[in-house]
Amino acid sequence: MATTTAEQQVRERIANGRKLALGALVLGLAGLGVGLATDSKTAFQAYHLGFFYWFGMAYGCLGMSLLIHAVRGKWGLPLIRIFESGARTIPFIMLAYLPVLLFGMYPVYEWTHQDVLQTDAIVRAKSPFFYAPASYEGLPIFFYVRYAIYLIAFTWLANYLWKSSVAQDSAKDPLEAEAISRGRSGPAAGGIVAYMILLTIAMVDYGQSLQPHWFSTMYAVIMVVSFGYNALALAVYMVLRWRDMEPYAGKINYMDYRRDWGNLLFTLTVFWSYVSFSQFLIIYSGNLYEFTQFYLLRNDGGWQYLAYLLVIFQFFVPFFLFLAPRTKKIPQQLLVGTVLVMAIRIVHIFWEIKPMFSKTLAISPFDIAALVGFGGLWFYLMFGFLLQRSLLPQNEPRLAEVAHGHS
Repeated sequence: MATTTAEQQVRERIANGRKLALGALVLGLAGLGVGLATDSKTAFQAYHLGFFYWFGMAYGCLGMSLLIHAVRGKWGLPLIRIFESGARTIPFIMLAYLPVLLFGMYPVYEWTHQDVLQTDAIVRAKSPFFYAPASYEGLPIFFYVRYAIYLIAFTWLANYLWKSSVAQDSAKDPLEAEAISRGRSGPAAGGIVAYMILLTIAMVDYGQSLQPHWFSTMYAVIMVVSFGYNALALAVYMVLRWRDMEPYAGKINYMDYRRDWGNLLFTLTVFWSYVSFSQFLIIYSGNLYEFTQFYLLRNDGGWQYLAYLLVIFQFFVPFFLFLAPRTKKIPQQLLVGTVLVMAIRIVHIFWEIKPMFSKTLAISPFDIAALVGFGGLWFYLMFGFLLQRSLLPQNEPRLAEVAHGHS
């Protein structure tokens, strides 16, 4: 679309951010290339870590897009373009995982080891979930089939929301635009159901199966909340940084937006803490090794210190920060909260994934390269999609209402 003069300053920042993202992508690829040439096992494990984190950011954006379009919440209007753009990165992030699927399954997934399949009854009993037909020789066909289903289904959802939003922007009159907006609400609500089902199975594939003996019904819920929480923090951070520039000037200072964003961040803080503690309490009460091994692995070797960080900075600090009315009134304080959420999310995902590969706390340079490289890819794509659209929804009367609000 044509760039408007009013949006030029923000668009220049996005374009500059895209250049930085491209640099990060190149540096990350170079680091991973060195890793694959010198220590392929560690490099593939790091590759999976980077994929998992940015896979979560893309899917968090899709989940938030579905939520906003389903409930038609006014609070999401300034953020929706970021979520829609982030969701459209899904097929690219998924395709970037092909090197692991084609060449790195053995160092990443223990259930692909033939000696484990032959000697471990628990892993062998779960193997039909990955192999089809139920043969433990050859490729995990069923695992690949599910990968294709995720790729197709989530890409379709992201593109549907994008195209519907484009149609609303291009509507010739307000009645047509309103009809498109309302017509999108039902499919988005149905999309949330499909999203939760498929992402739950995906979390078994890419998260739980790294420790194939372990099982938890709460794990996928924890991850879904984490992904949405992270995406919301990023979108709020970006919009708050641009609040004094067009097209956000005079809108983001409206108190209702900041209050809603702060309250939603608070809600997700509490919900993440609730489901995380519920998983721990249920496993602790059952006291069965098939379940307790998850925490036993993370209660030694230095991993316990990351758990302390999560309790402090993922619950206590953001709980009181987002609870305070002052945080919503002062944009700089809300900005600090979003940065905290994004920073501790890296620690959280690292704590969830890395102990599957290392019994002691260890940060490989390839871990950093993977996170930076995948992050560069994600931001390069997301910023590119963001530049293709108006930064705020068009033909949206609810957005115009905030011009009469107060700071």
